[in-house]
Amino acid sequence: MQDTLDSATTAFVSEEEQRLVEICEAADRYGRERKEQLRGHHQKIRVLKTERLNSNNPREIDKITFEIESLSQYDPAKYLIPFEQMASPYLAGIAICDDDPKIGRRHILLGKQSLMVGSKVMVTDWRKAQISKLYYEWEEGEEYEDDIVDRERSGTIEKKIAYGISRRELLSLQTGAGAFEKRDGDWGEPAQQNSSVAKKEISGDHRMVDIVSLISPEQFALITRKNEGCLYLTGGAGCGKTTVALHRLSFLIFNQPERFRAQRCLVVMFNKSLRNYVKKTSVDLLTNQLPVETFHSWAVKAMRSLGVNVSFTSTGEGGLTTLKKSSGIYAALLDYVKTPGPDSLLEDLGAFYTDSALWRRHLGNMPNLDALGRQGRRLLAGDNTEIAFDDAGVLILLGQLRKPGMELADALGWYDHVLVDEAQDLSLVELHALMFATTQRRSLTVCADEKQKILDFVDSAGFSAFQMELQNAGLSSGELDISYRSTRQIMALASRVSGRPVGKVVNEGPDPRFHDFATQVDALSQLRRSVGVLLDREKSSLTAIICRFKHEAETVYSALRELRGVRLQTADLSFEPGILITNAHQVKGLEFSGVILWNPTQRAYPVTDLGKNLLYVAITRASDRLAVYHNESLSPLFST
Repeated sequence: MQDTLDSATTAFVSEEEQRLVEICEAADRYGRERKEQLRGHHQKIRVLKTERLNSNNPREIDKITFEIESLSQYDPAKYLIPFEQMASPYLAGIAICDDDPKIGRRHILLGKQSLMVGSKVMVTDWRKAQISKLYYEWEEGEEYEDDIVDRERSGTIEKKIAYGISRRELLSLQTGAGAFEKRDGDWGEPAQQNSSVAKKEISGDHRMVDIVSLISPEQFALITRKNEGCLYLTGGAGCGKTTVALHRLSFLIFNQPERFRAQRCLVVMFNKSLRNYVKKTSVDLLTNQLPVETFHSWAVKAMRSLGVNVSFTSTGEGGLTTLKKSSGIYAALLDYVKTPGPDSLLEDLGAFYTDSALWRRHLGNMPNLDALGRQGRRLLAGDNTEIAFDDAGVLILLGQLRKPGMELADALGWYDHVLVDEAQDLSLVELHALMFATTQRRSLTVCADEKQKILDFVDSAGFSAFQMELQNAGLSSGELDISYRSTRQIMALASRVSGRPVGKVVNEGPDPRFHDFATQVDALSQLRRSVGVLLDREKSSLTAIICRFKHEAETVYSALRELRGVRLQTADLSFEPGILITNAHQVKGLEFSGVILWNPTQRAYPVTDLGKNLLYVAITRASDRLAVYHNESLSPLFST
């Protein structure tokens, strides 16, 4: 134990280490007892089946069969759920002194899963809100008075603790009195102010931060919001929109599994990188049954369910993407389905595309209408089963509008709940296709921040129109205004380039550093030296070099490829420690301990709304450290 800790803190740390030992022993004991009960039950069934097999008496056979069926109804596997959080059995704790002498002083532990040994609750699932609200809604030292487990309770919150536990080892503690970390076997104060970064770098695990112990009262209120209708979550970068939305979905599934079935809920992420990030990091939260998709990966499966078998091209003819993702196309579809169309959904789409009068009525004289007509005629002729990805939303929504009600439900299936992330970068048609895929309750969680819209071909008016429609479906809103990811210094720079005011920021860190070079050769040479030092010094950190364009990422990688731990990934990203080189559009929704922005020029980030948004997104991927390397003049956005 380091001398930096006083005797009271040393005793506190020792007590918590002993608590972890006891909980781990209890979890082991539960596992052994569960196996014994399962083994005993299965043995009884095997004996009875053997007796039935050896019997020649029909009455005795019937009696044994009845006994087997009765025993099967009480199979302990149905109620003795395996405890799957052995490596990190709990994440938060609260010490209370209740006014009821029968309760008195008690230490309540919260985790991802409840643990009960005999009749004693060792760990409470954080989703049991009647208990966990003591931790989330009250501050250390406050007197509480609330309805808890259907009884009026009052008392004092003596201590709140956030635990960092990995592989059954206590690595960090955070209370109102301070934070402490274990490094190289010794306890002391944290080496970094940003606790989420420190936690990741201690463990070498750069997946999504587990926020169970960090949930604020405002976030808890949104997570446990009423089940009916739609919830719209907004807020700046790093405020926790996605993690709050995922925890809300987990809360709904846990508390009402018959209404929110995991396999009939859907999570839609912005791109493959973010989808895979969430799938890999949220198994404990959402289970493997729950589908996590991008809009396009979901759309492909949805079309197959509708009996539409097509192949896809990444782009359509003549730059039609902007036209197909305009907000006017939704009004045109509503007008088009007023009259019957061909039975084939693909031919119906073709007929829609060839109705030039309809398109001009709703979209005016937008470019590429002639090219759209040519695509429509090919679909009508039936000799083309290849469509662009930007046709997917239009085709699905057309099918939904043509066949409302149970007929479509039989083919596509209703979702009990749909979570849509980064909704500002989906078109109005795509947003409606997802909304119409839910039950009539229209249970949705929509996460969006219009200042992080980065796709220039998506009509920004579409999301505003969708918000207005959600009002009619029982929309409730929540704005998260505290930044938990990036430091105050990084958020100050992000504010300068975006014009967005700086809200409350939790973490402090070093100032962003700018490195100006005469030539690209000089810049790459110094970058190589700096990256080499970083890899030697911080073996457990993850730094992203973010380039605006893919060809720039390839150039940077060519200069660094001989360094061990450097990888180029412009599609599916991985999150092991090291140096990740990628392009700006791939990092939406992700975070890294450090970020190096490569040559952010005016060409890369012009003085436009989209230029501001993209640079804001790139900057705010950095949790703790930000550097800029450039050999050309910086974008004027840096000096605004």
